[in-house]
Amino acid sequence: MTTASMFRAGVILLLALLAPLGHAIAQTPAAAGFEAEPVFEAKDLVAADLLQGPHFTIDPRVPVVGFIARFTIRSPLGEFSAHGLRRLPVRVNEIEAIAKLDEFSAAREFVAAAARAAVRPVTSAANMVVRPVETIAGIPGGVTRFFGRVGLAGSRVAQAATTPGQSAGERVSETTGRVGSVAVTALGFEQERRRLAERLGVDPYTTNEVLSAKLTDVAWVMFSGRLTITAVNVLLVPYSMAASSVSVTNRAIYDVPAADLVNRASATFAATGAPRAEVQALMQNPQYSLSALTALATALGELEGLPGRDTVVGFAAAAQTQDEVYFVTDAMAMLARRHRDVAPLSGVSAPGPILGQTAANALELPMPVDFVSWVEALATDLDREEFQAAAKAAFVTGRASALARTNLASRGWRLTENVAIAPRP
Repeated sequence: MTTASMFRAGVILLLALLAPLGHAIAQTPAAAGFEAEPVFEAKDLVAADLLQGPHFTIDPRVPVVGFIARFTIRSPLGEFSAHGLRRLPVRVNEIEAIAKLDEFSAAREFVAAAARAAVRPVTSAANMVVRPVETIAGIPGGVTRFFGRVGLAGSRVAQAATTPGQSAGERVSETTGRVGSVAVTALGFEQERRRLAERLGVDPYTTNEVLSAKLTDVAWVMFSGRLTITAVNVLLVPYSMAASSVSVTNRAIYDVPAADLVNRASATFAATGAPRAEVQALMQNPQYSLSALTALATALGELEGLPGRDTVVGFAAAAQTQDEVYFVTDAMAMLARRHRDVAPLSGVSAPGPILGQTAANALELPMPVDFVSWVEALATDLDREEFQAAAKAAFVTGRASALARTNLASRGWRLTENVAIAPRP
């Protein structure tokens, strides 16, 4: 079996998500009636080829924080983290891509092209990429916060409201302050960098700062040193096809210039009827890479015409971590898929969390998380008035504990586990 086919098999096992989950270890005591989030053994969560590869090893203990499994990836190339089972194959592929870029940078053809290349008009690597904020002081880890009422800070709305109308060029320059963006403006360079990312099967707007910097370095030599894309077949990464099947990205991030992605996303958010200040707050949120904005805009576009889409914009703008960004984009992708492939929705809302409404006035709660424990914050949130419907269903991409299943059922929730977030074919 080839490395790629083994990895695909690992992804299939990974997407089965946490079954049977019988080996949780070392939990911290919880309040009476509730439970602590578990720590799992990595070998019980993913296939062997995702535990160790040519350039990486996964730590054996995987804590669940705020319903999201946190993997630590150790590599000679650095230490990386993957928050969530869906992110793990993406991060593993990125590590292999970094190794390929390092290998290619030492090749004779590349060294010759580097000698021909012009000086790159770019800021220092430290300023090129905003380090993703996984946790912020006072903000709980994971996505527990986003099951409650989350308000967009008034100061951020006020700042966005006073921002004058921006030209397309100004909007593009604004993207260099968000995760996964670079500050190189030479005509044609951005396309070269996108083509290189596609060749590797990685996101050109990746939040992996090491990969982002190396993509920029290599793409600049290819662009300025006149090294053609056909010379980089060596860069094909065996894991790229498997990783792309669980990525939030789509073709647009490779085919469409950054300026157009920004304009499309902004127009889609405005078309929901959301206040201008909330649209700008979302567009200015540095935690959203262009890929994440594109994914969110795509989902909202598929729900065109449904009432309540405007509430999603303000809710999404409140994200303060990468975990919360992925929660928003994945939850909306789940609703868009159900609307498209299962049964049309009659509306959406985002009182915290994001909800879908059916024609029969049933509630649908997308939960793109790895493991749901019955914690006090979730119990408090689900007892709110917004959730008191005659029929309601929760769709979890991972699994729930026995206690969580029991308590959800007692509150009238019909729970479906192991729900896939499949991209459009």
